[in-house]
Amino acid sequence: MFRKTALFLVLLVTAFQCLDAQDTLTSRKPVGKVKSEDSVKVVKHSPTTAMLLSIIPGGGQIYNRKYWKLPIVYGTLAASSYFIYYSADKMLSFKNEYINRRDGNIELLNPDYAHYENENIIQLKNDYRRNMEIAIGITAILYALNIIDAMVDAHLYYFDVSDDLSLRWTPSVMPCLARNTMYYGISLQLRW
Repeated sequence: MFRKTALFLVLLVTAFQCLDAQDTLTSRKPVGKVKSEDSVKVVKHSPTTAMLLSIIPGGGQIYNRKYWKLPIVYGTLAASSYFIYYSADKMLSFKNEYINRRDGNIELLNPDYAHYENENIIQLKNDYRRNMEIAIGITAILYALNIIDAMVDAHLYYFDVSDDLSLRWTPSVMPCLARNTMYYGISLQLRW
């Protein structure tokens, strides 16, 4: 029971300190008038531009200066495109084999497929067609992920990933006016 009460008090003290915390940032006004030619033009990193540039695969990653993602984008799209090509080539090969067998063109038959029956040829053609369609779907998904990655990365372009992450804990004492007693606990402060 004591542990639950102590944990509750620690959380309560932390909550009150979080509510009591004030923002220490203040804004400064310029001392004199700022001329328009003295001001610095700030160019925002646009997620829309990154999305439009990533229509060409890798364009958004180049815009976001994430060059290390280019081999991933091109590698995945090249691999899935190869599977489309391979499956389409095998599908057409089995389709032509079946047509040649049906029409009686013995000189055009592939000797590698001599041990297959007609039903097997049709089944293999359908299997490679299914594999080709799956590869087309995967390529479309990878292409969409390329665009989404560029847009999300542009949204997070100015996100600060600081090395100054710290957790500081200190003992704290909090008076309870209703009972005229003091509560003891631990104050946790997370800086990020």
